[in-house]
Amino acid sequence: MIDFDCSKRAKDGTPIIHDTDIHDYAEALLGEYKGGKYLREPSKLKPEHFAESYLGATIEPQDIYYEEGEPPIWGAAVFNNEYVRVFDRENKTVKSVAVNANTILLDNATLADGMDGFADFTVLHESGHLCLHQAVYHRADNQFSLFDGIDTSPRSVVCCRKNVLDGGKRGRLVTQEDHREHQANVFAAALSMPRPTFIPTAQEIIRSLGFKDGICVVPSEIGWDYNFADVALIEQLVDIFGRSKTATRIQLQRYGLMMDEAEYEIRQAQLLF
Repeated sequence: MIDFDCSKRAKDGTPIIHDTDIHDYAEALLGEYKGGKYLREPSKLKPEHFAESYLGATIEPQDIYYEEGEPPIWGAAVFNNEYVRVFDRENKTVKSVAVNANTILLDNATLADGMDGFADFTVLHESGHLCLHQAVYHRADNQFSLFDGIDTSPRSVVCCRKNVLDGGKRGRLVTQEDHREHQANVFAAALSMPRPTFIPTAQEIIRSLGFKDGICVVPSEIGWDYNFADVALIEQLVDIFGRSKTATRIQLQRYGLMMDEAEYEIRQAQLLF
């Protein structure tokens, strides 16, 4: 496996990088995984196989505990041997269970019928944390830490709530945690929709829909509240790459393949200079 190399970090170890750096790294990993198949052939990546066979991670389902009134925790990346709080539904209580280092916890809610896409994205998101954020969360064996965070050292478990595991929704990044969650989302999308296959496949479909320059232009008055589930482009790409409609739409925007009329006009004006 190729280690993540980052020359610039925040004080807490968070990488200071561009999204393109994450894409480059994800594609380098794909170049090793299965002989680079996913960089040559548009197809559905199997997240659990990637995490277990390539990253060497263990995937463990649990009823992950979260405080009442807080968004559910649907995934976690465990960097060191730790104790993690879970629901004991049989005895209707909360208990701590031992979890080995390099484990991805999946909340059992993500394993319900119809949640396959969400579970897949969660595995890739947590894989992103394990690959990108060792400098933040990994602790040397002689360092003491408690999962409950009683001490002042960083925890070696990162818990990801449902509201950040949304397929890569973009927003204002304020804290270093915001940046790390964004980076993990970008990593997940880059693995499952890599540029070498996603871009030419999307452009071919876009051109078949009548957009000659390979960019899908959406009327500005519709805005991004429009239900893209009805757009043929999204449907076809979801079928090919297996990601959610939201994640697919965001990846199209990220690659500059989908924009509204105002954005497109600005782009065209810039091309004249």
